[in-house]
Amino acid sequence: MEMESDPLINQELGSYRVEVLIGVGGMGRVYRGVHQALGRNVAIKLLPVALAGDSGYMQRFVREAQIAAQLNHPNLIACYDFGESPVGYYFVMEYVEGESVADWLIAHHRMKVEEAIPVMQQVCLGLGYAHSAGIIHRDIKPDNILLTRDGMVKVADLGLAKVEDKSDSGLTQLGMAIGTPNYISPEQVRGEIDVDWRSDIYSLG
Repeated sequence: MEMESDPLINQELGSYRVEVLIGVGGMGRVYRGVHQALGRNVAIKLLPVALAGDSGYMQRFVREAQIAAQLNHPNLIACYDFGESPVGYYFVMEYVEGESVADWLIAHHRMKVEEAIPVMQQVCLGLGYAHSAGIIHRDIKPDNILLTRDGMVKVADLGLAKVEDKSDSGLTQLGMAIGTPNYISPEQVRGEIDVDWRSDIYSLG
C-alpha cells in the first residue's frame, strides 16, 4: 500500500532511487525503489540517523539484514544489499507486488478454508526452511505474511528473529515479552529467552 509523499522521494541511496513510501514502523521507513542500472524494483528499509544513534535499534537493524541475507527460499523475502547514506543505514529487499494477509482481511473480512490452506502451506514451507537454518522468526502475524499477485506467499520482517544457540547480545532480556500480543506464544509472553521453532508454529496457528 503506497503512502504519502516523503522528502526522500526521487532521491538516491547508493545504487537505488527512492520512489514511494510504502510503510512506517518502529524500525524506520520502507520505500519502494529501483536499482538504477538494472531497473529492478526493490523494497528499501531505512533506519534514520536519529535512530541509528541508539545502539539497540542499530544492532537489531543490522541483525535483521544479516539474518535475511542467510536465507534463500521462495516463501521468504530475499535480502539484496546493505548500505549507509547521509540520511541513515538501509537494507534492500525483494519488492512484493501484492498485499499482506492483514490488508486482505480488512478488505474481505475472512478467508475461506480453501483460500487459507495454500497460504498456510507456503508459510510453513518458508518457516520450515528458516527453522532448519536455526532461525526463529518470533513475530508471525497477518501483517508479516505477504500475498503476491500470482499466488505466492512471502514471510517478511525478521526484525525480531533469533538465531538458535546464539546470544541475542543483550537485545533480549529475561522477562521481556518479544512479539505482537495477539499472536505470540505463551513462552514469549512470559519473556523466556530460549524459545524455539514451536513458538512460530503457535503464532501461525
